Amino acid sequence: MQVSNEALVLFAMLPLLAGIVLQLLAARFLSSRAKGVLALVCCVPSLAAVVATFTRVSQAGAIHFSALPWDGPLALVFHVDALSLMFALMGTGLGSIVLLYSIGYMAEDRGATRFYAFMLTFICGMVGLVYSANLFFLYLCWEAMGLCSFSLVGFWYEKKESVAGARKVLLMTHLAGYGLLAAILLIFARTGSALWTDPAVAQAFSGGIYTLMLVALLAKSVQFPLHTWIPEAMNAPTPVSALLHAACYVKAGVYLAARMHCFNQWPGSWGFAMMWLGVVTMVVGVAYAMVQHDLKRMLAFHTVSQIGYIITGLGLGTPLGIAAGLLHCLNHSLFKGGLFLAAGSVQHATGTRDMNQLGGLARRMPRTSVVWLISVGSMMGVPFMSGFASKWLLYTAALQAGQVVPALLAWVVSVGTVFSCVKATSSVFLGPTTPRTENAHEAPPTMVWALGLFALGSVVLGLAPQLAVHYIINPILPLLGLATVQVSWFGLTPTAGSWLTTGGLVLAVVSAGVGVVLYLMAGMSRARALSVEGGAIMAGATGGGGVGVFTGGESISGPTRLPASEFSVILKKTWAPFFRNTDVDRVYLALWGGLQAASNALGRVMAWAEKSAITWTVALTLALIWLVRWFAPAVGAPVLASGTKQAAESLPMLLGAGCAVALAALLVAAGAQKAWRSLVPLLAGTGLAAVAATWVAQPVARLALLELATVLALVLVWRTGTRRAAWLYSVVVALSAVSLIAGQVALQQGSVDWARALLLSGFLLKLAIVPLLLWLPMLADAVPAVVIGVIIAVVDIAAFGELYLAAQTHPELLLPQGVWIVAAIASALMASLLMLTQRNLKRLLALSTIEDMGFLLLGVSVANELGLRGALFAATVHALAKALLFISISTPEADGALTENARGLASRYPVSAAGFLAGLLAMLGIPPLLGFAGRWRLYQVAAGTNHWVLAGFILSSMFALIAYVLCLTRCWWGPAEADTTEGEVQHGGESLPLRLAIVGLIIVLLAGGLWPNALLALAGGIR
Repeated sequence: MQVSNEALVLFAMLPLLAGIVLQLLAARFLSSRAKGVLALVCCVPSLAAVVATFTRVSQAGAIHFSALPWDGPLALVFHVDALSLMFALMGTGLGSIVLLYSIGYMAEDRGATRFYAFMLTFICGMVGLVYSANLFFLYLCWEAMGLCSFSLVGFWYEKKESVAGARKVLLMTHLAGYGLLAAILLIFARTGSALWTDPAVAQAFSGGIYTLMLVALLAKSVQFPLHTWIPEAMNAPTPVSALLHAACYVKAGVYLAARMHCFNQWPGSWGFAMMWLGVVTMVVGVAYAMVQHDLKRMLAFHTVSQIGYIITGLGLGTPLGIAAGLLHCLNHSLFKGGLFLAAGSVQHATGTRDMNQLGGLARRMPRTSVVWLISVGSMMGVPFMSGFASKWLLYTAALQAGQVVPALLAWVVSVGTVFSCVKATSSVFLGPTTPRTENAHEAPPTMVWALGLFALGSVVLGLAPQLAVHYIINPILPLLGLATVQVSWFGLTPTAGSWLTTGGLVLAVVSAGVGVVLYLMAGMSRARALSVEGGAIMAGATGGGGVGVFTGGESISGPTRLPASEFSVILKKTWAPFFRNTDVDRVYLALWGGLQAASNALGRVMAWAEKSAITWTVALTLALIWLVRWFAPAVGAPVLASGTKQAAESLPMLLGAGCAVALAALLVAAGAQKAWRSLVPLLAGTGLAAVAATWVAQPVARLALLELATVLALVLVWRTGTRRAAWLYSVVVALSAVSLIAGQVALQQGSVDWARALLLSGFLLKLAIVPLLLWLPMLADAVPAVVIGVIIAVVDIAAFGELYLAAQTHPELLLPQGVWIVAAIASALMASLLMLTQRNLKRLLALSTIEDMGFLLLGVSVANELGLRGALFAATVHALAKALLFISISTPEADGALTENARGLASRYPVSAAGFLAGLLAMLGIPPLLGFAGRWRLYQVAAGTNHWVLAGFILSSMFALIAYVLCLTRCWWGPAEADTTEGEVQHGGESLPLRLAIVGLIIVLLAGGLWPNALLALAGGIR
């Protein structure tokens, strides 16, 4: 029985998803090696499905179908064509080889379950990315891969270097990824469609959208100036480095660049900009590679450089240019995979990747050495190796397009590549052994087999590149509106006799020879200088040992030798102005310094105002009532969908269900801690009153339950908090209650102006919207995490539900609309800016609440269907995620470990750390968690309102992301505090009920994010 096209497409992902589940279910029963075998067994069927799809696509041109509705107007639509299959083949094929290698590499690691689950998710995300026709689902996969990268780079989260690398990976790639999100939102706003296959999308693909997408792909594909994260990612396990550089992560950016050619025909300026970005990246990448003596960092900078070649080819836009870029993309996957795995084998055998401490491994690790030589020869562009053919085609394409300078610069880069690769080969594999390498041994069999497969691919495509061009690349070119190209053995083309092709051949061949000659000349020059300048001491010989013969940075005789970093010192001094001017991290650090200064200044103003918080709260509330009553006339009522008022008589069940689940989890957390167990009855009463308010249809009864919940919360604050916080919260409760009750009376009497002023002031005070935000951070700092969790996640969200209803039943209360949009932006931006320098975890979470309330206020103030549904989802997520975050910090707080200088909490509270990570991702609306279902709608509302409104909310999200990630990597990850003595802090550990509560909330957020339509039945009230 023949499998349908649709089933074949889905089967490329289903085994990977099944593998993730099996890894989690079988964690306790399988060894680390068995988990690796299981991961490989689950990946190979996906590879088989991708390979089988090639025949179907060659017959049909493309496979296009809608699998099922995913999130409202966003259907899960797949479009699989030749371009999709090329990148899916790299993801599953090279991913399978990397997993084979991992069986031996990770055989003794206790975190194997986490490792393989993330690796399979990574590969699945790549397949989903390239198969998706829906740009929103593409973005979901884009960010899911980013989260896997973050988690895998920080896999050894107790090491400072791993934590620093993971932090930089997430910040640089996700912050730039907001460009892709903004582009998708603008396309959707203009066309009402998120399918890149829709002809309307081609018409909406403007220069601004191109620029936003370009920013995102530059970061993902490590192009200058957004490339500096990749060398810091080298502290990940080596299989992760191979998957990042060779198979998936950086290739996601290349895929987007190639796919953008399908949207519409580009103006010449777009391709010109992309080409020159690739050229500059080539130059910068190879220059930094030449001064490294860390083997993996050197390879990382070569990734920067080699992806620059690919982007240059795609920017040229000619058939030969794009074919050369795609062929080099495929070749790069093979030779860079081989190089990283060889480097991992070296580190596995010697315990170091510092080339200063390596040498003589050709005798100790002959198989690894052969793979290294094949792979490095391919990267250098040695004839008969895979990289030679693609570089030759690229030089020829540039010359044919009249781009002589880029062709010459690419040639110079190739010379530099040869120079640094010869140095690395000499330092690591040639010469005498060192103390680190004298006992080295060959890698385990599975690692060697994986190395051999990468080397075999490089050899095959070096001898017969026409296989890749004919079967993989030529079917892609017509999709881009281009003619096919012809290539035969070794990369020869039908125009091989033309001077342009000959010129490309000369550049390709000569670069390898010139690089070797320059390396040897530099070595001899340095040796001569040393013998003249310093005798034994300058040459590095020991006392009486004499001067060893110096060749290319290595002495080949004598008891000691010069380090491999000799050339690094020379080049750093010679090219100091270049390195200084291309160090873009200095610019980023300067921007970060400015943000910190602004955050600190705003924090000082807040601290000054908090000294008289009660006075300021009363004064600002009265001022707001006065301003709304007299200076904000109710004009321009928003237009509501038909039937909205009738549907808005009671809240949708979804919000009440979210509050109920959050309350249940918080009660479990409180009961799990002896210190808070006595609070459970009062916490339960407070939360149940608030939850009941979300399920009552009568306005008077609803308001009475809300005020009861608030009064009970006040009792909790008086019982557990400081006097100062209790008095402040008492004033807030009294003011908001008086305002809300008086507003309801005014509304019933027909006094709309007074009702607007009183109700909105009461709501804004209760929700801590700017400028009435002083009380919430102070309160969070003064009471236990479980108490503030109930107030923020349950009581305040129930109060927001009342505002949500008011926006539908009485839209005139939210007029003029512009005032409330400004208040929403101000809340989001001000709170997120304050978060940047906040080191108190509870105050940080309180500020993030204010930031999120800005988004909720945007949704209800616009009051259209998209805004209301976005606010509903976002409020539900707020309840669940905030409960998760406060539960995650409750155990460290009870143990006395939650200080402003807390470090390494994850090693003591691993489940709480996972909960904190999931909670922050949900709050930020990062897919695949449920928060994205609310945030994308609210972003879309902002885009439909004004582009500057969208920019303001995205900026606030970026600030919040930075603050959250800094908190995670400073307080949770990294080594534990070194100065904590035994017995100084009593650590009770994570109880089983607490773990179950955290895991349960994570599952709810993840399941809802993967299938948000399952929650729409609970949404009610919005059609």
